[in-house]
Amino acid sequence: MKNRIEQIMEYEGFSASKFAETIGIQRAAMSHIISGRNNPSLEVFKKIVDTFAYVDPDWLISGKGNMMRTSTNSLVSEPDLFSGLSNSPIIQPEVQPVPEYCKENEVKAPSNTNKQTEIEPVIVKQFMSKKVSKIVIFYSDDTFETFIPEKTKKE
Repeated sequence: MKNRIEQIMEYEGFSASKFAETIGIQRAAMSHIISGRNNPSLEVFKKIVDTFAYVDPDWLISGKGNMMRTSTNSLVSEPDLFSGLSNSPIIQPEVQPVPEYCKENEVKAPSNTNKQTEIEPVIVKQFMSKKVSKIVIFYSDDTFETFIPEKTKKE
């Protein structure tokens, strides 16, 4: 594996210290790998494969195949947030009635129309701010203190 790491370094034109910096390991650790004192750890292996996406992990471990990934031996990538989005059905949320206490603070967004679909106006609800009713502080000696705001005590 040491020789294959050296091949990647040569391909990139990196010195051992630049390679270590690029993959995010200590220069001393890289020096130990290059000198043959230590074998690369799984963490180093993962960092190389993550940093240099073109490197075939099978080649890096076993030396079999080519340094460059091909479509048949590349790792299966995880789907991202938007993969398959165009084929997914759009789920319309249920419309809930607005409670009476929210109606006085309602703010309506402008209604937009599109040739294909009409977009419903969005209602942004503005709620009254929450009030602190009690603060409890726990200490390391298993004691605690409770603080109640003055306004709450009077109510």
